[in-house]
Amino acid sequence: MPYFMNNLMGESTDSPDEAQIRLILAAFQESDDEHTDVSLGHESGWTLSVFRDKRLLWENVEDTDVSPREGRLDSWDDVVDLILELSRGNIEAVDTFGWDS
Repeated sequence: MPYFMNNLMGESTDSPDEAQIRLILAAFQESDDEHTDVSLGHESGWTLSVFRDKRLLWENVEDTDVSPREGRLDSWDDVVDLILELSRGNIEAVDTFGWDS
């Protein structure tokens, strides 16, 4: 399992394809204040969390020396594209996104 995605309820889907990723993100339309994010975790330890306002959190949960970074995208298509980069193991593409911090 090179990657997995957690939905708003914290349930994991192993190696979701683009259609499954879009379904997981579509649940934001019915989200509440208790369930605020979804995330894609890669076997490398890198995780990309997405919030309903398209805010992003990029962190390596296995390397505490790496500071988490935040950013925001304008469209859900851009969010999907970045998630797909991580799912393919293209850490560099995600890492070079214009992070705020």
